[in-house]
Amino acid sequence: MKITLTGGTGFIGSYVVEQLAGEGHELTLLARDPGKVSGQQGRDGIRFVRGSNSDRPAARLALVGADALIHIARAKATGASDALLADTLPALELFEDAIDAGVHQIIYTSSIAVFDDRGEDQFTDASPQRPINVYGATKAAAEAYLLGMSVGQPVRVNAVRPGYTFGNPVVEGAPTQSMADLPTIARASASGDDIRVEKNAGLQFMWAGDLARVYSAVLAADVNRGYYTSLSPEFYTWEQVAGWANEVTGSSSRIVVEDTGRPARKPPWSVAAIERDFGLRFNAETRLREHLAYLAARV
Repeated sequence: MKITLTGGTGFIGSYVVEQLAGEGHELTLLARDPGKVSGQQGRDGIRFVRGSNSDRPAARLALVGADALIHIARAKATGASDALLADTLPALELFEDAIDAGVHQIIYTSSIAVFDDRGEDQFTDASPQRPINVYGATKAAAEAYLLGMSVGQPVRVNAVRPGYTFGNPVVEGAPTQSMADLPTIARASASGDDIRVEKNAGLQFMWAGDLARVYSAVLAADVNRGYYTSLSPEFYTWEQVAGWANEVTGSSSRIVVEDTGRPARKPPWSVAAIERDFGLRFNAETRLREHLAYLAARV
């Protein structure tokens, strides 16, 4: 399959590129800096078009002959009007150009930020959108436009909704990603310092390599107009993560659990859709341990 990707040199995108290139797909990466990731250079099946997702002539060039578009890139924005112009509008133009180019399917990278997880036990992909910040509103808007634009068109459209995604660099020169808590815990453990965590606080995690498998599954399956929250079904507390950090570093750092009154809760995000449609179910513990070791080694 010939696939055009935006964001292919970024963190999630670099994992998706590795997954799809390994499956034999022909990839065209729309990238501001085609030389950003050295491990992607000179490889069969990967070509670059220089430009951003807001560079419409470059995007149209990248879409020539494509069977599918995977839109991963997002623009940084400050405020709602900036997000509209920098992220939402270029996404809609990209969708329009892909449909005009005869692309057969579009996968949009959304986010669990389209939901507000406060006050409910669990969100499913059938729950109504209810964003509580501009980022979530931007993702929700692009999802809605994509669905509306696809009606009556010979194109399948789906949205992947990642949650907190982590991982080491997938190839030489590719970026890594951690939220602040993971390197903080890894540093404290490696240094033998106390690790301070909040009782019952934690996350459902997603290793980027598993997330890339979701994109591959959506491409291969006969699904249309679907939403796919992509996370591990387990909710891991920071106390658990701190224990794993001590295990991988061989540290005896004291884990100090501060009780702020946060109640224990069930995993807030249902991942039933990826299991139902693709038979995918992920466990992030092993990869979290590997990532903690990677972070600790760089203290």
